[in-house]
Amino acid sequence: MTSVLVVDDDETFRAGLGRMLTRAGYTVDGVGSLPAAKELLESGAVPELMFLDIRMGSQSGLELLEVVTADHPDVAVVMTTAVDDPEVARTAFDIGAYGYLIKPFTSNELLIAATGALRRRELEMATRGRSRDIEHGLARLRSVRGVLSLIEDGSLDDDRSGESLLDRLSRAIALRDEETGRHLERMSRYSAALAEQLGYGPRDCEEVRLAAALHDVGKIGIPDAILQKPGPLTPEEYTVMQRHAVIGYQLLTGSSSPTVALAATIALGHHERWDGSGYPSGLAAHDIPEAARITAIADVFDALSSHRIYRAALAFDEAVSFLVEQRGRYFQPELVDVFLSIRDEIAQIRESFPDEHNPVRIRVLVVDDHEIFAHSLVRALGSHPDLRVVGVAGTVKESIEAALGYEPDVVLMDLELPDGDGAAATRAMKALLPATKVVMLTGRSDRQAAVKALTSGCSGFVPKTDPLDRLVTAVRAAHAGEDPSNANDLSGLLSALGTTSRGLGSDLRPREIEVLGLMANGNTNRVIAGQLNVSLNTVRNHVQSILYKLHVHSKLEAVAVATREGIIAPPQRSLRN
Repeated sequence: MTSVLVVDDDETFRAGLGRMLTRAGYTVDGVGSLPAAKELLESGAVPELMFLDIRMGSQSGLELLEVVTADHPDVAVVMTTAVDDPEVARTAFDIGAYGYLIKPFTSNELLIAATGALRRRELEMATRGRSRDIEHGLARLRSVRGVLSLIEDGSLDDDRSGESLLDRLSRAIALRDEETGRHLERMSRYSAALAEQLGYGPRDCEEVRLAAALHDVGKIGIPDAILQKPGPLTPEEYTVMQRHAVIGYQLLTGSSSPTVALAATIALGHHERWDGSGYPSGLAAHDIPEAARITAIADVFDALSSHRIYRAALAFDEAVSFLVEQRGRYFQPELVDVFLSIRDEIAQIRESFPDEHNPVRIRVLVVDDHEIFAHSLVRALGSHPDLRVVGVAGTVKESIEAALGYEPDVVLMDLELPDGDGAAATRAMKALLPATKVVMLTGRSDRQAAVKALTSGCSGFVPKTDPLDRLVTAVRAAHAGEDPSNANDLSGLLSALGTTSRGLGSDLRPREIEVLGLMANGNTNRVIAGQLNVSLNTVRNHVQSILYKLHVHSKLEAVAVATREGIIAPPQRSLRN
């Protein structure tokens, strides 16, 4: 619900205004002085909408309006006054007021002013967001152009300069956690190693290495809201994302440097597929430039074998198995064979440029307003050496603040909280901390609330009535990328989801759809392997391919998306406990 702060020294008026707003569905707080309002704002309790009296004894509400406009620009302020003074009104609007009401006013006038102010607030926040995207894009563009100027000037003739280039590129292009400098180091060296096996000379191999590092430079033209979105992209968003290949080409093409010219070719073609199903041009086989074919293998292999915000890294052999599976589909068969022939060299590169990981215990945030239950859960989690409770919160607001402060690996989130619901808190957390896994704790059979939670981005559901040891197991499962759900009526929840027609999963293979069906019934990867009589690594490869093709980050999301898209039918039985 929208939060409102009423600032007025007339207690009767303040109470009446609060009642009208509360009946309309707003959450209302009230204070009777400017110092009290400032103290509330400084404590972090910043409302979305404020009704501010202009004259409160010797104090002027315009003073607080100036503070709010300067320090809290996302607050929509509507001034209220008993004196109709056009000059004061003009001053209020000049400072930044969103509205101006003359007392006494009717309930309709109040609600119209509130709706108008909030709508303007929404538009201005969106405008500021677009401006930030543009500013960030321009800053990255300047960084990339600075790197390109070094190449143009011939300043990168020794290996040390090459290292400097990659370091600069990592800062210019690294828009998300997975696109680190280490990623650029590894994938560019994989590309050079492949080129060497294909007969490229030393100078040409170095050119491939530097050019491959620029493969995703076009992402500087993609809005951060899309690049950093934790959930699946909409068809429109996916179309925007695909533009990075063309943007990169446009940025790099026309250079007098052979390295930059090669980088332009790679940027445009590294998402084309051998079978013609890639983008942006749908090129197939040898119509795809060789350097782009080389980079595609190197990029995908490193992506699979590196930690990402939505999953742990695949083991080396698992990532190799994916390349083999896509031989002749995504990748040129001969290049996959060359990659396999130098796997020892690839492994050495991988070991020489590791991501900076410091393995620690699983960091857990407990969000529940029931103190006894939360205390019991903290004690149960704390008794396990691989788990560490980093914080406890009892409201949506506290949970988001705690998540930002502690950056937990897993959040155990109560579905019902005093100031909202766990689904809203989960959406906010996933937007701010996409790497964090959220396990929803359910305590009631409210179908609508549970469906909302299912689409919020959580990794699974666990009833609060389950034994504490079951909740501990759920934390480990979510952290490992498994679906910890044991809800008794997931099939009903999936059936209640609305249908979509986004075209996702059109390239899923029959076996992958079979695996999806088994996932929907709550089976772990190990159980699926037993039922299909295949290896665990094979199942993991199938799951990874499913997540990739559905553009999702968890098995639960994959099942929900597949059900909504009509790829699989909702399971006819509930998940096993």
